[in-house]
Amino acid sequence: MIEVAGKYHYSGAIHMHTTESDGTVSLEQLAAIGQESGLDFMMVTDHMNLNNRAAGKEGIYGKTLVVIGYEHNDTADIHHYLIFGSPSVYPHTMTPKEYVAAAAKDGALGIIAHPDEIRNRMRNYPPYPWKDWDAVGFNGIEIWNQMSEWMERLTPYNKLVMAFSPRKSMVAPTDRVRAKWDELSLDGKCVGIAAVDAHAFPIPLGPFIVRIFPYKVHFKSLRSTIILDQPFAGDFATASAQLYDGLRNCRAYCANLRWGETDGFDFWAQSGTARAGMGESIRLTPDLRLHALLPAKARMVVVHNGLPMHEQTGRDLNLPISKPGIYRIEAWRGRRGWIFANHIRVNQ
Repeated sequence: MIEVAGKYHYSGAIHMHTTESDGTVSLEQLAAIGQESGLDFMMVTDHMNLNNRAAGKEGIYGKTLVVIGYEHNDTADIHHYLIFGSPSVYPHTMTPKEYVAAAAKDGALGIIAHPDEIRNRMRNYPPYPWKDWDAVGFNGIEIWNQMSEWMERLTPYNKLVMAFSPRKSMVAPTDRVRAKWDELSLDGKCVGIAAVDAHAFPIPLGPFIVRIFPYKVHFKSLRSTIILDQPFAGDFATASAQLYDGLRNCRAYCANLRWGETDGFDFWAQSGTARAGMGESIRLTPDLRLHALLPAKARMVVVHNGLPMHEQTGRDLNLPISKPGIYRIEAWRGRRGWIFANHIRVNQ
C-alpha cells in the first residue's frame, strides 16, 4: 500500500486459477506466492466453481487480501465473465445476458474477461472473445490480459524468444479494446483493469516444454491498483467490500511493472479547492485543469471522449481543459504501454 495525496493505493493481481480448475498450484500455495510478490490483494477466478470459497479459504493472508470469485462462460465456451460475490455458481445453460443480469441482481461484481481475443494460430487455445455487448449490468472489462496478449503475438518465428522473455513481449492494450472501453464509459462507469490470467501451465514449444508464466512472473508484470479514502479494514468482510467498491467506482489504474514501478502515480482534475480523481466527477469551470504525476519520465497521452487530445513527455501534467466529457491518461515508455488510468468525468 502507498499513500498518495491522502488516498491509499493498493496494488494487486486479478484473474488467476488454482488446481480447482486449470491452474497448477493450490489456493494456499498461490496466496504464498502473492505474499512473496508483494501483492496487496489477489482476485482468484477458477472456472465454473467456488470450491475454494466454500472451503473457507477467502481471507487476509499476512498483508494480502485474497478474494475468491469464479470465471463463468457460456455453452460455446466464449463470453468469459469474472464474478465476485455471487451467492453461488450460476447455471451453465444461462446465456451471457442472463448471467450478467443475475450477477447484477445479486449485487455481485462482474468484469468481462479478455473481450477482444482474435488469435487463430494455436488450435488447442482458440480465442474466447466477448460478443454480446447488449448484455446489461457488467461493471467493467479487462482492457489488458497478460496471457491473451502473449498468445495473440505468438508466431512460429518468435515463440522461443517470447517463451524465454514473456514480460518483455508485452506491449499494450489493443487500440480496439481501448476504443470499446471509452465507448462504454461515455454511458456510465466501466472500470478498466489489467488481468494476469495466471495458470502457470506447461506449453509445448517445439522440442521444449516451457512453463511460460510462473505465477511469480505474472505477479511482477500486470497490476491493477485501486484507490481508497481509507486503508483496508482489518476484517475480511469490510476489506473485500472496500476492494469491490473501489473497482465498481472506477477508482483504479493499471500498469505493466516491467517498465517501471508506479509508486506515486496520480491523475486528477482540479478547480480551486474542488478535486476529482480517477473514477470521480467534477464540474467544468474556467480554471479547471488536468494534472498527473508520474514516478519517471514517460510520454503522456490525454484521451478525451475516446480521442487523443494532448501529448507531452515528462513526469508531470498541468493541462487546462474547456470541454465536458470523459478524460483519461496513458503513459508510454517508448512503444510500450506503462500506465493506463481510469476516466475522470467532467460535467457541464
